[in-house]
Amino acid sequence: MSEVETAVRRFFEEVWNEGNVAAAGDFLAAEFVSHNTVDVNVLGPDEYGRSVLGYREAFPDSRTTLEDVFAVGDRLAVRGVDRGTHRGEFMGRPATGRAVVSTWIEIFRLESGKAVEGWLETDLRRLLDQIS
Repeated sequence: MSEVETAVRRFFEEVWNEGNVAAAGDFLAAEFVSHNTVDVNVLGPDEYGRSVLGYREAFPDSRTTLEDVFAVGDRLAVRGVDRGTHRGEFMGRPATGRAVVSTWIEIFRLESGKAVEGWLETDLRRLLDQIS
């Protein structure tokens, strides 16, 4: 496993699964920009961390499992699954107590070992349907 593959696995474990958003800057560059299908503006590790905390408030038991991780050149691709329970407001929808499963793919562009851009594709409609 390459160094960047190890770094992204640690990033998802620490930031997403453990909620240690202070560790986001270990993988994300200060100038990180997220291009995502969720229409959430994310610039830099601090804003990314706030997004994670917001998601974890809605799904406090959320657990991310990485299914695929591979790097080619300056790109790092990750395919994952999030599982959790809808216990707080999410995108205007009050808590339902329902279990959810959300799949996603993110491709990061790296410079000097850190992610400077990310392209996140997720089936947001499927997630919202699970909590409607």
